Amino acid sequence: MPAASSSRRRGRREPSSDHIEEDDPSQRNGDDVDDGEGSEEQQSTRRTVKREKKSKNGRTNGEVPQGGLADIQEDEDDDRIDVENFHDQPLDKKEGAKLHGIAQDWEMIRKQIHQSSFDLVKDVAISLADVMEVGQAGEAMDEVDAIMKELLDIDQEMLSHEQTLNGIHNKLVRGEQVDDVMETYEKEVKHKMTEFRNKTTRQKYASTDAYVQFKQGIYEVQNPGLAIPPINDLVPREDGDASDDDDELEIGGVTQDYKCPITLVILENPMTSEVCKHSYSEVAIRDYLKSARGGKPCPASGCNNKITMDQLKADKDLEKRVKLAARRAQRQEEDSDADEVIE
Repeated sequence: MPAASSSRRRGRREPSSDHIEEDDPSQRNGDDVDDGEGSEEQQSTRRTVKREKKSKNGRTNGEVPQGGLADIQEDEDDDRIDVENFHDQPLDKKEGAKLHGIAQDWEMIRKQIHQSSFDLVKDVAISLADVMEVGQAGEAMDEVDAIMKELLDIDQEMLSHEQTLNGIHNKLVRGEQVDDVMETYEKEVKHKMTEFRNKTTRQKYASTDAYVQFKQGIYEVQNPGLAIPPINDLVPREDGDASDDDDELEIGGVTQDYKCPITLVILENPMTSEVCKHSYSEVAIRDYLKSARGGKPCPASGCNNKITMDQLKADKDLEKRVKLAARRAQRQEEDSDADEVIE
């Protein structure tokens, strides 16, 4: 009995082994044999499974195309966005707020340039005018003048970007739709800059405070004691400018007085009123206003404006000019003494 039982176990195992060896290779992949009444249904199922395994590019997962990696790269490129033919999308109010933030960035950069570059160029020009004779300073002053104009051109370009961005933002705030944003933006900036470049020198710069102070500062150093003329007298007239005779609103020149209206001596640490633009020595004006809560009349002769300490600002630019004027006065005195000795 034990021997018979063992023989039966071997007999069952051997046919199973032979069956595996004779099976079609497709059975080893888990597919059923395509025979009998259910063969067509099974074939259909297998085809469905194969289709599901295929990727969007028509290849079965893991399959390398005949063209190799080049075809794979081409298939991947087909799935990317065609940036060149992808049109700008309309902006909404949320995106418009970002434009307003970018416009503020332009404004901040402009202010930094005003606070550094413009003042630096003006100081260089005034220093050159102070140490060089008028006849010798022509070429050097022309070069500095060109630098100042270039800075003003850059400032205008940044202003064009800032104004254009704010204009688009305002449209979005009003609920207007803005299509083709990049094209609209670029065209508007280009339009503003074209208008600016077509202007005359006076139209570009004569109404700019930075350039007016630049030109008048040079004139003041080169012509001590003389009244500073209107800016139009310092910028040559060009075709397209109004006639100087027709400019009835042009303000006449003024003579800068570097004496404090309170102490009647040269200004020290000058402070300038934002109301009337008169300047005073710091210690003197603080003492003048210390007991006046509501302010007092300006101490400058003929001025009726009421001023307070909150309206006074330290004037570093005027302080530099006062020092230059003091040096010029000292040089003139020394030259006068030398002439007396020679005589």
